[in-house]
Amino acid sequence: MLVEHFNPHVRYGAAMALGISCAGSGYKEAIALLEPLLSAKENFVRQGAVLALAFILIQQTDSSSPKVNVFRKTLTKMITEKGEDSITKLGAILAQGIIDAGGRNVTISLHNRSGHSDMQSVVGTFIFLQYWYWHSFAHFASLAFKPTCLIGLNINLEMPKTEFRSNAKPSTFAYPPPLEEKKKEESGKVETAVLSITNKKMSVAERKEKKEEAKESRKEKMDVSSAQSSAAAQLITEAPHEIKCTIIREKEPEPLTDTLQNPARVVRLQLRTLQMPENSRYRPLKSLSNGGIIMLCDKKAGKEQEEIVALVAAGGAHSSDTKDTVKEASPPATFEITLSAY
Repeated sequence: MLVEHFNPHVRYGAAMALGISCAGSGYKEAIALLEPLLSAKENFVRQGAVLALAFILIQQTDSSSPKVNVFRKTLTKMITEKGEDSITKLGAILAQGIIDAGGRNVTISLHNRSGHSDMQSVVGTFIFLQYWYWHSFAHFASLAFKPTCLIGLNINLEMPKTEFRSNAKPSTFAYPPPLEEKKKEESGKVETAVLSITNKKMSVAERKEKKEEAKESRKEKMDVSSAQSSAAAQLITEAPHEIKCTIIREKEPEPLTDTLQNPARVVRLQLRTLQMPENSRYRPLKSLSNGGIIMLCDKKAGKEQEEIVALVAAGGAHSSDTKDTVKEASPPATFEITLSAY
């Protein structure tokens, strides 16, 4: 196998080839081949391993690929450790951005939805691989990102309010849980140390006074404790016995199906589980497993009024509320540039 080759450059190339060919699949055999490279002696081989694993594990959950949580912890360790090599740390930072690209709403694919090669994705991936020469080439990876969504449109190209049913548990394709910040532990008060020299300098009279004060305080504590014990005994005899019961609630079982609203985030592996619910008003013109934009046929056209999803502008406000307040930015003024001067 090329991933076990004696030449580190060959191992790096084999790792990147595995990552690109198995991108977004969570292929277990490819992950098993790449994991030993995370502890390779060469820094650029470790860099290629984390990038390849990020390509494979993008949009994977703990249910579909159990190694994804371990890989995320490995990335965090590489990024935060001070002793880690800068080349490996750069690869870990890029891998962290790839695995969480697009708010975890995109995947990497070199093919379009019909199965043909996507030239834009191929060119973007090829230029991304030249990041070792110039780090700005890493931005070309965005050309290979494809949104993982399902958008249903009616005859007027509007999004009607409808539902899709996913025959899988909600946790199977859910977002990963957010990271929790570690709480800082409050340090307690530290008693000041007293040197033995200062104790020797204390006079005999001061020591006697301290001993007498200690004896008096002990007597007072004994009197107070005896009074408290007698009062507590009276309360115990007078007060009725109370029994506290704690109710342990069992967790509700997770439903076997999930209902998605139009438009919905649907990852690649989730497409095969989709179907329209029974008695749905709309019928898709092509299979929901294709994903992307699906045209819907209204079975009750002309009989009942359609409910349309409200349009939302950037920032979360409804488009109807922002017509008067938000203004489109004006384009910059024209200018001339002489490339020969550069």
